[in-house]
Amino acid sequence: MARKDKRKKDADRSERPRAAVPTPDAPARHPLLSGTAILLYLALAKLILHLVTNGGYGYHRDELYYIACGNHLAWGFVDHPPLTPFIAKLVTSSIGSSLAAIRFLPALAGAAIVFVAGRIAKEAGGRLFAQTLTALGVLIGTNYLFFGTLLTTNVFDQLFWALALYLLVVIMRRGEPKHWIWLGVVFGLGLLNKHTMVFLGAGLAGGLLFTAERERLKERWPWIAVAIALVIFLPNILWEVGTGWPTIEFLRRAEINRMDTFSPWLFFVGQAMGLHLLLLPVWLIGLWRAFAEKDARWMRTVGVAYVLLFLYFMFTRAKHYYLVPFYPALLAFGAVAIERWVQQRKLRWVPAVVVIALLVGGAVTAPLSLPVLEPEALIAYADRLQPGRAALPAGESRMPAVFQDMFGWEELVATVADAYHALPHEDRAVASINANNYGQAAAIDFFGEDHGLPKAISTHNAYWYWGPRDYTGDVMISVGVRPQSLANAFEFGQRVGIVEHPYVVWYETNQPIILWRDMKIPLADAWPRMKLFY
Repeated sequence: MARKDKRKKDADRSERPRAAVPTPDAPARHPLLSGTAILLYLALAKLILHLVTNGGYGYHRDELYYIACGNHLAWGFVDHPPLTPFIAKLVTSSIGSSLAAIRFLPALAGAAIVFVAGRIAKEAGGRLFAQTLTALGVLIGTNYLFFGTLLTTNVFDQLFWALALYLLVVIMRRGEPKHWIWLGVVFGLGLLNKHTMVFLGAGLAGGLLFTAERERLKERWPWIAVAIALVIFLPNILWEVGTGWPTIEFLRRAEINRMDTFSPWLFFVGQAMGLHLLLLPVWLIGLWRAFAEKDARWMRTVGVAYVLLFLYFMFTRAKHYYLVPFYPALLAFGAVAIERWVQQRKLRWVPAVVVIALLVGGAVTAPLSLPVLEPEALIAYADRLQPGRAALPAGESRMPAVFQDMFGWEELVATVADAYHALPHEDRAVASINANNYGQAAAIDFFGEDHGLPKAISTHNAYWYWGPRDYTGDVMISVGVRPQSLANAFEFGQRVGIVEHPYVVWYETNQPIILWRDMKIPLADAWPRMKLFY
């Protein structure tokens, strides 16, 4: 009888909910000094940093383009999915189109990445120092600072990658099925923002297949996550099908513009510089730990995924920043390893030294990622910090490349306006303004209203889909278009201006403004053959 009672008590005890696993912050600590609180402080610091500096310089080429796409909402565009244009439309329709307005949500997304990165460290077994080191690493990261400034797909892409990696770590650590559902939602929204989310999915799938975690693929939950992601992404797929897969055509033509030279070393350097040189040992330790950690073999899934993506991006000559969104996970793994090493040796002074070093190092490089210096001061600062810039070709802009697309747009529109208003009244009534690329066209659309300009037309990317409007080609002002490309299409052409600016990318300065008259065939008939996807 006693044995039965004991078995009953044991059975009752086994059916009770298990106590929550103690968090890495288990030691008693004031709530305002807890790991979560510190992460919130760091996220808030990044948000404030962006809000204070977001008004510097001007609108970026891509920001103007996404605003233009937001005024032509669709389920897809030639060179990107619909989410960022939708965000642009939401913002401009509600709080306005000032720099502070359109850059608020990117700043908020950048702050969220800091917090999520710290939570990855916590899930990976990190305590206060590991969480702080990870979050602070993302805060000072050069690519994270730059993209957190701009309304583009990139900052939201970084956030979706960070969320996906966090959820995957949670799934492998806790095994709770509900997190697969959220992972599917994150992937679906991420795909609606930028198609590079496909690469993360492929990398993680490879990480699961090539490790012991492949057993999870026998469960139904991963496939439910895939189904959820596909359902959310479906409208963009249907748009691609209905329009003849223009994104594939765009990607195929974009290959022409990629560098012919290939250097694995330069790609690796791009990874180191794209984050921060001071963080190089942290994420390298994290990558090593992903393969060497015996007590947490689930990390190998993340490590394998990173290696697969690194090799793919490297051998396809992808832009180095495509892989930057992955680093919160490697930083977290490395930070935990460093924290444990410090604790084992009781080196209590190390965390303070590391934090101070990162803050100082981040402050030194921040002007190369944030619009905080006057243009000439920035050029001089970049020359001192990057001696290799002395080898820039003569005549090329000395403005750091990441900022070149944030200058010259208002001046371009003013120059075009001078040419437009010099036309007789009857010509202005029918004149079209044809821009060579989407940046020029979007700038004319955005700033042109104040100059009394009509909306621009362009054959570049999404603008080609929006067509020639109602213009016939009888009178056309072209901006940046090579004269020889239109000379045979018109009876008359005359150069009436030139676009110049000392800070812009080389193909936006010394660009001709040409007045064309009497197109030999109607513009609407010629338009289908004028498509430029690249």
